[in-house]
Amino acid sequence: MNAASHAVTAELTSKIAHLAVLFRAEFADVRVDLNPWLTDAKTQRQLDPHSIDLSFFFPKRHLGMTCNCILLRVRFSEGLLQPTCKLTHVEADGYNHVDPQWSFSTSNGQFTGECPPLPEYQARFRTVINRILLLFEYPNQVNPRLSGYGF
Repeated sequence: MNAASHAVTAELTSKIAHLAVLFRAEFADVRVDLNPWLTDAKTQRQLDPHSIDLSFFFPKRHLGMTCNCILLRVRFSEGLLQPTCKLTHVEADGYNHVDPQWSFSTSNGQFTGECPPLPEYQARFRTVINRILLLFEYPNQVNPRLSGYGF
C-alpha cells in the first residue's frame, strides 16, 4: 500500500519520512515517491494493506545498484495501528526502465536476479535495511532505543 496512505498518526508520519531520509543518506541523488502504486480499484485490490510501499528513482541508471528504480516494501503482521503489529520482513526490487534486475528480501538476506548490485552497494543497501528494521521495531510507537536520535 502506498506509504503516504499510512501517514495517519504523528509517529507513522515521522517514521515514513525518516525511512526516506535513511535511503537518501546512503544514496544522495535518489528521488523518493511515497505513492508508487496507481490508485485505481483494480491495483488497490492487489496490494498488501499491511505493507508500507515506496519507490526510489535515480536520475539515470545507478551503476553500483544496477538499476534506475527501487521498489521497497516494508511488511507487517497486521494493521499498523494494532498494538500487536510487528514488522515481518522487508522486500525490494531493482528495475531498469522496464524489467526487474534484482530482488532482495530480509527473509533470506540475499540478492537474486540477473543483475544484482555490486558488492559494495549491496553492503550499503543492507545498512539502510538494518536501519529500517530498527526504525520499525515498534511500528506504531516511538522506539525507546532510538529516543536520542530525534525520532
